[in-house]
Amino acid sequence: MDSQLREALRLGRIGYLNVLPVYYPLETGKVPHSFEIVSGIPSHLNELMAQGELDLSPVSSIEYARHPERYFILPHLSISSRSKHEGEVQSVLLLSRQPIDSLDGETIWVSTQSHTSVALLKALFALYLEKQVHFKPAACSQAIEGGDHPAAFLAIGNEALQLRQHPLYPYHWDLGKAWFDWTGLPFVFALWVIQRKAVERWNGRLDPAVRGLLSAKEWGLAHLDEICNQAAGEGILGIRKLHDYYDHLGYDLQGEEQRSLELFYSCLHRVGEVDAVPELHLYSPTVSPVREEPAVRPTELRAEW
Repeated sequence: MDSQLREALRLGRIGYLNVLPVYYPLETGKVPHSFEIVSGIPSHLNELMAQGELDLSPVSSIEYARHPERYFILPHLSISSRSKHEGEVQSVLLLSRQPIDSLDGETIWVSTQSHTSVALLKALFALYLEKQVHFKPAACSQAIEGGDHPAAFLAIGNEALQLRQHPLYPYHWDLGKAWFDWTGLPFVFALWVIQRKAVERWNGRLDPAVRGLLSAKEWGLAHLDEICNQAAGEGILGIRKLHDYYDHLGYDLQGEEQRSLELFYSCLHRVGEVDAVPELHLYSPTVSPVREEPAVRPTELRAEW
């Protein structure tokens, strides 16, 4: 449906624990909003954004790199690892039956739920470890529970939190930490982006909506005890582990995160995942909404790396 015929902006929501600090305040009325919230796995939200079915949404970081002409990046909001924990994120894991550096030539099963994590794994093997592996898309948890046991598989989100203690897979590679070990930067797994067409159509209604979304983030991070109590109801982690989990996640998009994005996009270009390295165009309510503001110059960042 055309957004001009709708009364509310459609906001995507990833169905994972990692977004609860942002969405719990909205869904419980702690922070007033006028969104229609649509839930789905990251790859599905990518598709809805690509089809124009959502106005703004978290998307896998690679979605912006593949289609920068469609979106503005919402500033001050992401799902990232944190430098204080050397990038460890706990919920994006390569689980292996053998040491990671001995996987050369093996076939790795990869989750179909996140395009960014798969692309990051490909870049890490090709450019960081300099090893050749093969990738097979699979619904990993269902297959493993059904008796299939590949040499290694990539698990993300709630699936990673549930399977990281699997007895057949004693070797873990946290992809956020691997990226930090390689680059010294936190990794940005997801961005909130706004349809460029939505900026034109919604005009003055968009700025208050964006401010409300950022207010929800601030409320959630200031009330993590309540967030953890809510998340515990999912039965995936206990309260203590949930506090530790959320402490490992970053929700900002500042200088470090922006530099990391540029480096990741450069890697994607090197391994053939994107045709060009895009600039980061941030949406800002303080300027004309259709003006493109590059956040950084990618040539400088690649030189730093």
